[in-house]
Amino acid sequence: MDDITIILLKIAQSISLSSTADETVRREYNSLGELLSESDEFNHEVEIKPQGSFNLGTSIKPLNGSDDDFDVDLVVVLTNEKSAKSTKKSVGNVLEQSTRYHDKLESEKKRAWTITYANSHVDVVPAIKCDKSDIFITNRDNQGNYSYLPSSPFSFKEWFEERSAGIVQKIDKTRSTTGVKESIEQPDIFKERTILQQVVQLLKFHRNKMFENTDSELKPISMILTVLAGSAYQQESDLTVALQNVVLNLRGQIKRDAFGDHILNPVDPSEDFADKWHEYPERKKAFYSWIYQVEKDFGHILEITMIDFSKSLKPVFGEKRTIDVFNYLGEKRAKQQKKQSVLNSINSEEQEINRHTFWGD
Repeated sequence: MDDITIILLKIAQSISLSSTADETVRREYNSLGELLSESDEFNHEVEIKPQGSFNLGTSIKPLNGSDDDFDVDLVVVLTNEKSAKSTKKSVGNVLEQSTRYHDKLESEKKRAWTITYANSHVDVVPAIKCDKSDIFITNRDNQGNYSYLPSSPFSFKEWFEERSAGIVQKIDKTRSTTGVKESIEQPDIFKERTILQQVVQLLKFHRNKMFENTDSELKPISMILTVLAGSAYQQESDLTVALQNVVLNLRGQIKRDAFGDHILNPVDPSEDFADKWHEYPERKKAFYSWIYQVEKDFGHILEITMIDFSKSLKPVFGEKRTIDVFNYLGEKRAKQQKKQSVLNSINSEEQEINRHTFWGD
């Protein structure tokens, strides 16, 4: 494993959610899940499912705040709600009436209810079952009208895992699931991440840093990065090779026609993650600015010198994190050299002994 790959692996590890944040996410997820699944507001079956970055294993730490901060998405799937408005409002009513979440509940968003903690939040997405997609999620437009939109987050996860192909570069290894209630589907536990998951994490952190001091609406959404990276990934078994190849092939995954650019859900083409670009052209411009910058930063890392690599990492991942991973690399290489020196010494001694015994002839 070459030095740049070791550094990238350690950076990806360092920007993943801390174990404390992971435990907090699962605790809050299950607490919300139990509240919603046991509520008298719904006189029918309720399913609680995870979606988004946490469920895909691509969550990252925030740029600012504590290492224990997090964001997570939870889907509440109802079975017999008739209108999008009643589905959305009924979920909101449960959260509003909860003594635990009442003060943490933000104003209604277009597609979700948000529970806010210090620097963390949980998005609760109301939905119903449907035949054409995984689910229909509720949506409220700028005029206050409610409708259902098709969404396939669960099929997307299966696609993402197929694209990942289980390819890892070993650090730790454990992946399992735990059960609480049958109606509350548990997110996977990732002690080890695939190369594709790490590529997405690195791209997301790069994006977050680039848009740190701009309007949050301009920041390309995570699903766009995940779809493009998953489509561009060709099961490379080395993180450095994978990151460079993915970055250089992101543009090629964008669909273009007379109506503009499209980034479609690969398992549900009716879902276009760039559907707002026509209405908000500044978001499209921001996306292509990010593409240009990430190509500049990560598009030639196979040929870069270690000095230039260090200089390129500091503005994105921070000086302390960069210094820490280079120190780790130095210690690792020093240990390897010491081990090799010992082995060479042992081999030399064995050869000297063999030269002075009859079985060494």
